[in-house]
Amino acid sequence: MRSGRTLSAPVLCSLLALALLGGCPLQESFDLFDSQANTGNNIRPSDNTGGSSDAPSGSFGGDSALAVQFPDCREPAQADAWREEIMRLVNQARAAEGLGPVVHNAILQQQATEYACEMIQYDFFDHVNPVDGSTLGERATKFGYAFRVVGENLAAGQTTPQQAFNDWMASPGHRRNILDPRFTELGVGVRTGGTYGVYWVQEFGQPAR
Repeated sequence: MRSGRTLSAPVLCSLLALALLGGCPLQESFDLFDSQANTGNNIRPSDNTGGSSDAPSGSFGGDSALAVQFPDCREPAQADAWREEIMRLVNQARAAEGLGPVVHNAILQQQATEYACEMIQYDFFDHVNPVDGSTLGERATKFGYAFRVVGENLAAGQTTPQQAFNDWMASPGHRRNILDPRFTELGVGVRTGGTYGVYWVQEFGQPAR
């Protein structure tokens, strides 16, 4: 159940300390969904990256069905630009390692967006939804994404794409997903609301052929 609380400075400092110590729920192990699926850690904001201190305001946007199902979940006005920037940063990092780019996949974007809304609406932050018990592989299947391998990166509290990306790249599990040569497609979700203000989701995949 959502608390609707606003983070005070002491609570925020505690969360920042936990993030720096890797104190958010960790899932370093690899899950198997038909093929090996790499699920990154959860990332809350560290204090060594850029970005403003205030979460941007958002408004209901895009999918009206999502707005009805998840009334606490909002699409920020900058969502399109932020998703494009995350894609650019991912492919820039992959190119620097001699890897091919990932391309946008609309199904994975829908999956990422809805999962951000689920975390906001039900006040959790994890790769497993505690309300329905769904896992990454089950969510991909539900959305009709036939895959050989899928991976997921989560972040919450970062207020710019660069800050979210920097935090992911500073974490071994997330960095592995971003630089995994098996992934060829990516969907990015970003929504505002909830305990941490901004929620970022990356859904990586290699489709079954």
